[in-house]
Amino acid sequence: FDSPTLNVAYRMPVSEYYDLTPYAHELEENWGKAPGELNSDGQNLVIYGVKLGNVFIGVQPSFGYEGDPMRLLFSRSASPHHGFAAYYTYLERIFKADAVLHFGTHGSLEFMPGKQVGMAQDCYPDRLAGTIPNLYYYAANNPSEATIAKRRSYAATISYLTPPAENAGLYKGLKEVQELVSSYQGLRENEGRGPSIVNSIVAASFTCNLDTDMAEFIKTDEKLHEALGMKNPFLADETASFDAKDVSLDARDQIVGLVYRKLMEIESRLLPMGLHTVGVPPTADEAVATLVSIAEIDRPEDDVIGLPRILANSMNRDLEEVYKNANNGVLEDV
Repeated sequence: FDSPTLNVAYRMPVSEYYDLTPYAHELEENWGKAPGELNSDGQNLVIYGVKLGNVFIGVQPSFGYEGDPMRLLFSRSASPHHGFAAYYTYLERIFKADAVLHFGTHGSLEFMPGKQVGMAQDCYPDRLAGTIPNLYYYAANNPSEATIAKRRSYAATISYLTPPAENAGLYKGLKEVQELVSSYQGLRENEGRGPSIVNSIVAASFTCNLDTDMAEFIKTDEKLHEALGMKNPFLADETASFDAKDVSLDARDQIVGLVYRKLMEIESRLLPMGLHTVGVPPTADEAVATLVSIAEIDRPEDDVIGLPRILANSMNRDLEEVYKNANNGVLEDV
């Protein structure tokens, strides 16, 4: 959709709009007389989209209440704007669509004012949808709002998978911090190298913007704060006076453990791998990444335990204790 013309597929004269849209005058209470300012060129109501043979691909108009979109759903006096009404009038009365396919989660039609259940002829979803069969591609992980689409806009929903997910991983500076942590794990008892690596980890944390979270952790841990000589190495005005040589091995372990915990939290976040493409299955790597994420979850209702608990049980460890220690920055359990 190019910006100069926004792919205007049709310009609807105001007279035609009023002739073909029986409820158009009722919208004037909120929006004044057509064409209004939305989806309008000042003289006509414009329908954005492109026709490809017998197919029209269009852009559903905005709510109109951009600062308060839920007003449309809950306010009895609200209504769709003229441009929104003209869009659906075009589909049914001018383009004469055999069916409409709403694509994506979610649109605006099903949230228009009207009853919540059992639409009447004066409910706006009913008026807008008209007599056109409504098919709706809807994300499988959002059944609650898909139900609204079925109930309020007569949609026959077709579920599509959410995009495959994978761990976010680490990059650039964060990866360097991880390498420092790995070095520390092998040299933690070396009184020459260990403290030096801890100082480097603290400095790198500022570079990677981890300092704020780390400082907050230490503020809330009175024992660790005391072990650090009441200094907080992750506060800008205190870090210059901090030297890891001056604190115990246990305190150094806890500092590194807190940083490592934060790294693991960032690395393990699930991110979608692009967007779902209809008709294209995930690759083997994408499928494996998604299945691993699913397999990590305990499902007690089916007597199924997740991979982390299986691993903990194999080591005669209690998973809740491991998580608790990780939250407290115990290095070996992070």
